[in-house]
This record gives sequence, structure tokens and C-alpha cells, in this order.
Amino acid sequence: MNTLRVGVIGLGIGVQHLRCYQALPGVEIAAAGDQVESVVRQRADEFHARAYTDPLAMLEKERLDAVSLCTPPKSHRELTEAAARAGTHVLCEKPMAPSLADCDAMMDACRRAGVLLMIAQKKRFHPFVQRTRAAIESDFGPIRWAVAKYALGRVPKDWFWQENDGGGPLLENTIHTVDQLRYLMGEVSTVYAEGDNLFNPAYRPQIDVAAFTLRFANGSIAAVGAGQATEWAFANEFFFFACDGGEIRFSGPFDRPDRWWLGRRDQIHACEEESLPPFDAFRAEIEHFLHCVRTGEKPLIPGPDGRASVAVCLAVKESARARRPITPGA
Repeated sequence: MNTLRVGVIGLGIGVQHLRCYQALPGVEIAAAGDQVESVVRQRADEFHARAYTDPLAMLEKERLDAVSLCTPPKSHRELTEAAARAGTHVLCEKPMAPSLADCDAMMDACRRAGVLLMIAQKKRFHPFVQRTRAAIESDFGPIRWAVAKYALGRVPKDWFWQENDGGGPLLENTIHTVDQLRYLMGEVSTVYAEGDNLFNPAYRPQIDVAAFTLRFANGSIAAVGAGQATEWAFANEFFFFACDGGEIRFSGPFDRPDRWWLGRRDQIHACEEESLPPFDAFRAEIEHFLHCVRTGEKPLIPGPDGRASVAVCLAVKESARARRPITPGA
């Protein structure tokens, strides 16, 4: 196995990426980047990497095989374009970018450079999501109706709430739910949302919560409640799917669903229930990314998928403000 030289830029959630890379064979963590010098020095020492406070210089000098971009979304376009110029494959944290124009530029840069672009929508790798996908592709048939709740705790970071950066919780975090629903139910044709700033007056006019419906191209529908409305100590998530063949539910603490339920319409007294130990979705997505780097295979979440999920989240906010149905990306 050839050793891959990797780097991580953005050492907030990027520390999780560093830990996963460190645990995998055939990987050298060559460089770590962050604008805060004390942070990058500490982490570079911990992971035996070279430290950079200038991520563009890091991408130019290090000649990495792959890089994780874990910075606020506003920076993703510039860093992706720089990585592409350097011939470096890119794993970009969600959301892909604050705008569809930025998403398009990122895909174009990677396409022209012949490098891989994968968006880090880690929840696609969770066993419950994969089980649901397997069920609907076999005897359960397509999901006809879905209900999801995804409410997070407080995030007192200015970039998180800025429209041209994190976009607030309906982009920065709700994109996880949107991406799971797209992965399981197909492309979204229409969005209708009601939303407001109900819990975070300091960040008005950014919308902090919404209730919205998604109509999918195949005629299926989903109802979603999402946003910043709870406290981290008791934040949780819930998903319900109704199919011709039966129903599927999974739920648990926020970002860590651990309870599974499945019932078949033709076997109503033989329902499945299971509790699952914590699952490391970061490691699963990074293992997949490196496999694609080595083999040239198409990643599970390529650029167009990342863009499509951004388009739906932006449509949710547009619909809530305009109080009318919106076609994503229109």
C-alpha cells in the first residue's frame, strides 16, 4: 500500500479528521493548518505534522495527495481551487459552500485538474442509513412518507450565523438531514417552509428554526422540523419512514442515533428492534475517501450531491422568507 501524504485545514472539527487519519494504515499526516497559531502549533506537535497559519502556502508547498477542508464554508471555494491547482484530492466538510455559484466553481476546478472532490456528509455511512437504503432497494419498496426531527444546541459563533458563510442552522446543520433524505428518497422538486428566529434574537434576521415539507420527484413527501431549538445536554434526532412494505424508525442523541426499529406489514408481530453502540462516522467517511483516492472510484458524496443538498437548504430559507413553494436551484 502506497503511503498517502495528507493534510487538514481548520482544526476545530478538523481534529476529528486528524485522529482518523492517524489511526489508518498507509497515511502520513504531513501538515496541519489553522489561522490561530497557538491551536495549529499544539495540534501539529500532537500529530507530528508541519504547522501552517497560511493554508494557501501549505497547499502550495506540501504537495499533498489529499486534504480535508474543515474551515467555515465561506473559505471552501478558495481552498478547493488552490488544492486543485496543486493536484490535491479534496474532502470538503459540509455544507459544501454558502452559494451554488461557489459549489459550481469548486466542481469545475476539480474537474479541470482531474482531482477528486468529496463532500463530508458523514451520516450516509451510518449503519441505520445503510440499512434503510438496503430495505427500500429490496422488499420494502420506495419511501412514500418520511418525518424527521433534527434540532441542535446553541452555537455562539458569528461565522455560523452569517448568510454568506455558515448560513445558520438551516444550512450548516440541517444539510445533514436533507442529504440523508435525498440519499434515501431521491431529488427534491418542491420545498415549502415556515420559519423564523424564535430562540436566537442576537442573530436576527437569520432564521434559526423551520418546519418544512419536501416533495420529491417520485411523488413522495417528507416533513421536517429542524434548527437551533434545544440544548446540547438533551439534543436528539428522530427519523420515520413509511414504505409499501413496512415502516422504519431510528433515533437517538443528536448526531449519534443508537435505536433502530423496523416493522413489516405482512409480519406485524415480528418487528425488529436494536440498540447500537456509538458509530464512528468520521472514520467511515475518511476510509471511503482514501479508498477512492487510491482506486479512482467515484465517492459516495461527489460534488453534485453536495451542491444539490445546499440547493435544498437554501430553498428552505427562501421559502420561509417568501412564504411560498420554491423549486431548489431555480
